[in-house]
Amino acid sequence: MKTGPTSAQAFALPALLAAALAFSVPALQAVEGRPSGESPSLITWAFQTEPFSFVYEGKPAREFLPGWTRRQVTTALAGNREHRILSYFDPRTGLEVTEEGTLYRDFQAVDWVLRLSNSSSADTPILERLRALDMNLDTPGTGDIVLHQASGSEISHLAEDFLPMEDKVPPNGVFHTVHYEMKDGKHVGGQLPYFDLQWSDGGLIGAVGWSGQWEIQINRDSGRKISLQAGQQDVHLKLHPGESIRTPSILLVQWAGHERITGHNLLRRLLVAYYLPRIEGKVATPPVAATTAYVHIFDGIARKTGKNPLEVLPTLHQEDLSPAHGFPSPDDALNAVNEQNQLDYIHKIPQVGFEAYWMDAGWFEGGWPFGVGNSEPDPKKFPHGLKPLGEAAHQQGLKFLLWFEPERVSPRTLVEKQHPNWILHTQNEGKWGGRFNFGNPQARQWITNLLSTHIDDWGIDIYRNDNNICPLPFWRATDSLDRQGATENHDIEGLYAMWDDLLKTHPKLEIDNANWRITGPDIESMKRTIGSLTRSEITSGGLPHPVSDQAQTAELSLWIPLHANLLHGLTPYSFRSTSTTGVGIGLDLRSGYIPRDQLRKAIEQLKDLRPFWLGDYYPLSPINFNENAWCGWQFDRPDLQAGFALLFRRDKAEEAVIHAALRALVPQARYEVTFSKTYGEKERRVVMTGAELGKLRVELNSAPGVMLVRFRKMKSG
Repeated sequence: MKTGPTSAQAFALPALLAAALAFSVPALQAVEGRPSGESPSLITWAFQTEPFSFVYEGKPAREFLPGWTRRQVTTALAGNREHRILSYFDPRTGLEVTEEGTLYRDFQAVDWVLRLSNSSSADTPILERLRALDMNLDTPGTGDIVLHQASGSEISHLAEDFLPMEDKVPPNGVFHTVHYEMKDGKHVGGQLPYFDLQWSDGGLIGAVGWSGQWEIQINRDSGRKISLQAGQQDVHLKLHPGESIRTPSILLVQWAGHERITGHNLLRRLLVAYYLPRIEGKVATPPVAATTAYVHIFDGIARKTGKNPLEVLPTLHQEDLSPAHGFPSPDDALNAVNEQNQLDYIHKIPQVGFEAYWMDAGWFEGGWPFGVGNSEPDPKKFPHGLKPLGEAAHQQGLKFLLWFEPERVSPRTLVEKQHPNWILHTQNEGKWGGRFNFGNPQARQWITNLLSTHIDDWGIDIYRNDNNICPLPFWRATDSLDRQGATENHDIEGLYAMWDDLLKTHPKLEIDNANWRITGPDIESMKRTIGSLTRSEITSGGLPHPVSDQAQTAELSLWIPLHANLLHGLTPYSFRSTSTTGVGIGLDLRSGYIPRDQLRKAIEQLKDLRPFWLGDYYPLSPINFNENAWCGWQFDRPDLQAGFALLFRRDKAEEAVIHAALRALVPQARYEVTFSKTYGEKERRVVMTGAELGKLRVELNSAPGVMLVRFRKMKSG
């Protein structure tokens, strides 16, 4: 069940298929470090065998599966792919295990998911240690084996969200990572559901698709054999008659070469081609959104100081934003919304390129945070409901983005009063309340219908799904000893079903996965959402954190194509530090302190660069939060023969010069190159060869500062 081929076996990488990107690009060229050879790979092995395991009636599956009824159906798919449905059935207990997977030959990748169902009229025996991924591999060579991962949101250290994690895997080494790290019953941190296992001439990237408590374990024996296991943590249960559960999905990408960016660009291309959501055939990306969530804060700063809030914000600390210091708090700002000020804001959003109007929490009865669970607008604030806001946004040519938190239910709110049996509780849950149980089919259908009605009636274009409590204690408190993992499994599958139903009934709807600290940016949520406009809560407090934003973009882009964050400044350094394919802007756009012409130019530039964010990615500096260093990255579209690089001189960086080696360029080819530090200056244009760009010198005489370098290959002759 677990033993596969050695990873030393080479594999062929045919020309990559034409990825239907948002901009209808032609077929992409091969990634740097293209492998060669025709031998079977780990990926082919994983597709053709059973790369999973479980224990049933106290016995490992490899001992009894050969005796069960086995069926397999394979189907050729477009894009040089192959789909397989493999099932095993136990006629004695009625348990059926079905694996559904897809082989992506052009990406040297495979993904799969398992479903386990009880077709009998009695409970099954205990099913436990369910691993969606369980395989061994022999790594080649004699060099180090290195494990690359990334931290999740650290809660008490938000400034260090998504740090790169790199560890040598020594003989007899064990590495164990989970979504929710718990301490004394409290959620304190976690990791991202991705890994890259690198050896001397290649590696294997893995991703786990599960928005609950996934776990990944990597063991090395005394030699060079690696054991990989991943799945939902702590499954030990019997299945009731007619009941089924699913595992997390697994994605593996094998790569060859000496640079791990080879594998990450294969991963990115696969995700763009087959995972990211599309509307009318085009990738749906985070928008440029104007949010009123922080307007009250900025206006309060202006009133108290008599100064431009954009100049004051960088001098403040998070604890300064409180009534005790004379400033409104973030909670005050959320609850300051009403029909009059929102309509005034919408009508006065300047015509500078915004794509969405975003109203966050605070619109419902009871307000933020303890009114969550009330599903209707506060009639005192919004006497005509929220339809006037959607209509006003559409009149301005904007999408309407609205915040919800369906997974949390505060005490004494409408949902708890009307449907108390739909709420999961813990003994010491406190005033933040319980968790809505999406695993209850009746409850899930009710919340789906409610949200669908609001989407239709209010004209919602982007549904923002937030979640501010860790669900793990609620799941564990609900399960009996012989049903461990059942509540989580049905709850997460119910959440996915709700998202799927909303997308099915509203084909142009976009879902903003608001809180990556809780829900996470896994590949299952990636299929359904546009990423997040608040990938980290570091900027949710209303203050700018450009260095953190830079590091987050640099690390997340290795694993995840779509992500964005909130902007609280308009200098080129602030804007370029935060913006990606989109950005949330929380400034009072009606105010005179907003430099509208500069904002228009910044948004125009974001949109010009948007196609390149879906291309290949190359970090140009170490990924860290060191304020004494430079930071830089490059995005490249070989099919367009163009790309860009951003190079940031951080506030305390003493060196005025950085030498950046741009990647994936033809050394002898000539490129038209532009350099711009600000939005208003005349761009400097030069012609450089690919070799010269490979040793690019950029100088910034003041800090902080940023240089945008754009390049496009010139036609020969």
